[in-house]
Amino acid sequence: MSRSPFPIQNRSTACPRQSRLGRWLGAPRAFTLIELLVVIAIIAILVSLLLPVISKAKETARSVSCMSNLHQIALASVTYSMDSNGNLPSFRNWLYTTKVGDLSTGKLYPYLNSKPVYMCPTDKAQLTAKNRPKPSSGSSTVSGFAGRNATRDYSYAMNCGICHATDLSAFVEPTKTVLYMEGNMGPTDYSGQVGPAMVSQTLAFRHNNRGHLVMADLHVAKMNKKEFAQVERTKRFWFPTDDTSGPGGRGMFGNLR
Repeated sequence: MSRSPFPIQNRSTACPRQSRLGRWLGAPRAFTLIELLVVIAIIAILVSLLLPVISKAKETARSVSCMSNLHQIALASVTYSMDSNGNLPSFRNWLYTTKVGDLSTGKLYPYLNSKPVYMCPTDKAQLTAKNRPKPSSGSSTVSGFAGRNATRDYSYAMNCGICHATDLSAFVEPTKTVLYMEGNMGPTDYSGQVGPAMVSQTLAFRHNNRGHLVMADLHVAKMNKKEFAQVERTKRFWFPTDDTSGPGGRGMFGNLR
């Protein structure tokens, strides 16, 4: 028998690279403890970076929904005025009439036919949270018709300063006078009001330290604390005309400029 001119070589020595590759691909290799800790640390860093972005995106979506709610309420108020000789609903009964806590009895409800429109999504989440934020010092204790209490299922309060001037055509500077805003109200405040005296005076800064207002010209504004502080002490912000008597009699608002 003749010998082959090409001697057969041992596969492990003839193809050392294939042998090493086979060991890598064929047999599973376990993670070391250090490698596992590194992977966990990387995942933790990624989560910490993504969570604020996701949270901010969610709040932006809730903010857009809140602005839409305010705009719908303002449009409903204008529609109501068309059926009421140009007059807006009263701050006393726009939210409810016959039953405290039942906003479906309010003068404005037939023009909205939707309870969720009255509630800011962020406010709803805060009301159901265990550690909900407390109303600030700008939210005062009220009495009489304004002090009626019930579980709050609304977020937007009407400016009580328009009580003596509900005719939209008489508004001097509609762009500067607030109709409704996100009031900083307690969980049982069912007054439906915000104003320079007697009721809640402060805007609720729920949306990334900003709050929403709708003005008499129907544009929705977003203000931070500094911006709101500049307008809340002005007469035109609360009063649409030069009649600043308001509820409680003339002279109560001498601190407004």
